[in-house]
Amino acid sequence: MELSGVRFGYEADHEVLRGIDLVLEPGTVTAIVGPSGSGKSTLVRLLPRFFDPTHGRITIGGVDLRELAARDLHRTVSFVFQDVSLLRASVADNIALAVPHADHDDVVRAARRAQIHDRIRELPRGYASVIGEDAGLSGGEAQRIALARALPADTPVLVLDEATAFADPQTERAVRRALTAPEGDRTVLVIAHRLETIMDADLVVMLDDGVVVERGRPAELLSGNGRFAAFRRAHRSAVPDGSDPHEGVARGGEPR
Repeated sequence: MELSGVRFGYEADHEVLRGIDLVLEPGTVTAIVGPSGSGKSTLVRLLPRFFDPTHGRITIGGVDLRELAARDLHRTVSFVFQDVSLLRASVADNIALAVPHADHDDVVRAARRAQIHDRIRELPRGYASVIGEDAGLSGGEAQRIALARALPADTPVLVLDEATAFADPQTERAVRRALTAPEGDRTVLVIAHRLETIMDADLVVMLDDGVVVERGRPAELLSGNGRFAAFRRAHRSAVPDGSDPHEGVARGGEPR
């Protein structure tokens, strides 16, 4: 996937993204970082075409996303965002939503990779438990159900925008390891709440005020002592080790 000269603004007189050039190689994990308001979420929402660039183009295999039919786009890009929506249906049906022909083994495999299998087994009827009835889930658990839903689809591109923000640090690291396991040609684009969990990404792209100000492998950026290194130091100073500003957020099992 390639972004070429991408510009975008919600209003005509104010651009949120300005001249983004970015190549997302197949089989890699790219992490987008930057301060609040830098354009991270806007950027990742262009990939599933929640919005289209006002200038420039986004292509996959040389084809502009705007030329893809909606059905083909859904087969190309899957996404999990911080605010997830679950159906009032069984856990298994929620996970299999994107791939209706998925069998039970496919569902369980996806749940294991999303670090939610053990929790599902604790529910009154396991995978048959119904969200909002006999399946009460915390925010982090709901996010992991949504992540498990995205995995069986096996789309070439997977977009994660704060998709494990409600998870504890250990769970988030486990999920990230599962995503960075050999995935063939799948391209993963992620915005992470905790910078420590993206240190094994193939590429870090730092945005500031809608512009790419730095890019490279995490270790290289840290050793270069540039913008990303300063950003990480500030982030670690602001958030004590092991703390989680989202901890304790629960949804009582009700779908959003």
